[in-house]
Amino acid sequence: MDPSENSRNANVDNSQSQRETRDLEGAQVSRAEAGEAEAIATTSDGLGSSQNAQRASSPSTAGVLSVEASGSQIEGLDPDSPRPEIINSKAVDLVLFLLLKYRRRQPTCKAEILYMVMRGYEEHFPVIFTKASECLRFTFGIEIIEKNPRLHSYSLVHALGLTYDGMRHGFPGVPKVGLVIIVLCIIFIEDNCASEQELWRILNNMGLYAGRDHFVYGDPGVLISEHFVQEGYLECREVPGSDPPTKEYLWGPRAHAETTKMKVLKFFASIFKQDPRSYPTRYADALKDEIERA
Repeated sequence: MDPSENSRNANVDNSQSQRETRDLEGAQVSRAEAGEAEAIATTSDGLGSSQNAQRASSPSTAGVLSVEASGSQIEGLDPDSPRPEIINSKAVDLVLFLLLKYRRRQPTCKAEILYMVMRGYEEHFPVIFTKASECLRFTFGIEIIEKNPRLHSYSLVHALGLTYDGMRHGFPGVPKVGLVIIVLCIIFIEDNCASEQELWRILNNMGLYAGRDHFVYGDPGVLISEHFVQEGYLECREVPGSDPPTKEYLWGPRAHAETTKMKVLKFFASIFKQDPRSYPTRYADALKDEIERA
């Protein structure tokens, strides 16, 4: 191949990677900046109490659900519907209720949700449920699976097939799967190997800092450099010949065993409601991985 063509391809790949990195940063920034004090109180102290999970609506909690992917749902509400902040507040109530169910390893159903969380707002179930589902998925790494469409019964599972929830780490009782997925996405986007400097540059832009407690994850630095490595989701190694010594992160053996590049890419693309093929370089890498696994 012509060297100039190789150079052009490299430039295209680099530009694509930079765009994907910016996308990931943008998806998380608003979440990290919104409602931190309220989230700390409700997630670290209140998950064990059904009173907190079923508390009265409070517009001040709406920031916890600052998830870009769910914003379009509110725009389509009927003019006579409750104000967006009220819908957001009910979605926060539902998130806390579902986190309580997750912690207790209990299933739930539409009828229970309507009775326990949405009395007076039954007709707005679809939009509230969608917003809460997206918050659980993108922030906590928890997915809602409908087990019985006729009864509308649901179970709560880890996204991407991961088995670790990190409930004992950081703020006790709060799942940390979301941060695992964020880091796996960054590593994948960074051509399957992210330098410690680049990883934290991106995480800092999301409002995540080593040594500073985050409202969901606790200290991300401890989680990433210690727990995620110990749990086998990350591999941390010293860059050969680096002076001063620097580290880089790769997927660990447990990540490779439990999930795939394609699942991570699809999760990443779903944040922006895009087809994974919108990221051709990463899609080709993920497809190659699928073929090698077959």
